[in-house]
Parts: sequence; C-alpha cells; structure tokens
Amino acid sequence: MSGDLNKVLNLIGLAQKSGRASAGTVAAQNSLIRHRAHLLVLSGDMSEKTRESLIANCKKQKVPWLVLGDKYSLGNSVGKAYRVAVTINDEGLARSIIDLVTSMGDENSTGVVEWPK
Repeated sequence: MSGDLNKVLNLIGLAQKSGRASAGTVAAQNSLIRHRAHLLVLSGDMSEKTRESLIANCKKQKVPWLVLGDKYSLGNSVGKAYRVAVTINDEGLARSIIDLVTSMGDENSTGVVEWPK
C-alpha cells in the first residue's frame, strides 16, 4: 500500500514542479475560488474546520477531492516541510491521480476518494 501512496505523491510532486499545483490551505482555497483546481488533495490529519471549509468549496465547484497520508508526507511531495492541502490545477494530472487511486479499488460513486492513513 505504501508503494501506491508513493506513486500518488510522486504525481503530486510532478504537478508542483511543472507549476500546476497550489500548495497550502490559502493557495488551495484561492485555486478553488478561481476555478483553477481540478482535484483537491487533503492530508488525513488536518483540522476538521479547515477540512469542512475546503470540502464545501469542492462541492460547490464540483471538484473531486481525496484524503491521503499525513501533512508531512504531502508537504514533502511538494518540497515543503508540511502542507495540509494541495490542489492540482491541470486536468490531465488530476485525472491520472484519480485513475491511479481508483485502479487500486478506492473508488466511490460520488467522485470523492478517501485514502486510508
């Protein structure tokens, strides 16, 4: 399972390096508000209030989201100490991440993907 998580984190890192990711809560919120985000990735250990706020924006904008890992592994994937939220602003990369996660059997009919810690 950790190898699969590393593949997803590597794709998130690729999005960051290509300038197609917004890392951090405020950057993710702005990306969602400005209709740039195609996928929201949340850490499993973020505060409930922040999670609800970001997910409410995702529902409003019809953007899928997934929860995976912790804030340190998510931050490490984008080259930072820690991050609790990252948006993928490229449709192709977002689709690749969703396809990778759903091919592992974590598909949900609502378009929401929850990754175990």
